[in-house]
Amino acid sequence: MGVDISGMSPIIRSPKPEFPSNEVWKTMSQEEKDAYFEASNKWEKENPGDYFRSNCSNWGSNDGSGLDNQEDCNRLADALEEIIHTSTQMEEPSDVIYLNLGSWTDINGRFLGEEITTSLNEQYEVGEVLYGSVVMNDGSIVQPSHSASLKHVKNFIAFLRECGGFEIW
Repeated sequence: MGVDISGMSPIIRSPKPEFPSNEVWKTMSQEEKDAYFEASNKWEKENPGDYFRSNCSNWGSNDGSGLDNQEDCNRLADALEEIIHTSTQMEEPSDVIYLNLGSWTDINGRFLGEEITTSLNEQYEVGEVLYGSVVMNDGSIVQPSHSASLKHVKNFIAFLRECGGFEIW
């Protein structure tokens, strides 16, 4: 499932490149199309508070909820930065942070049974942050079903710092 998060009052530093009409797009050369995508990617990096996308599984619902002001967004960004900076395990962009929200999967992404999930939630409090998988007594490897790479978390922090509030769709 994917999630699209739009800034409610983002800081915009430059005009956004307009996507050509379908008719024009069909006649453009590959070089012209590549130039459009390059300009669009550059604009997104310069204006991180406008939009954040995440293709993830098990996200919940996209119902328009979010934070409606920059102050709350800054608090969330501060909390995420604190988690990152206090962890010695989060160094590489591909390092993964896990958040136990009460559901667990095996390394293939299959949800675990209720008995095992209950046992894990007794060991690891709901809301607890983990920086790696858990090895079970039988040698199997499990992990909370909610995770993100360090790079993705940092991109979300940049979005939060400049979005002016957001809605999740």
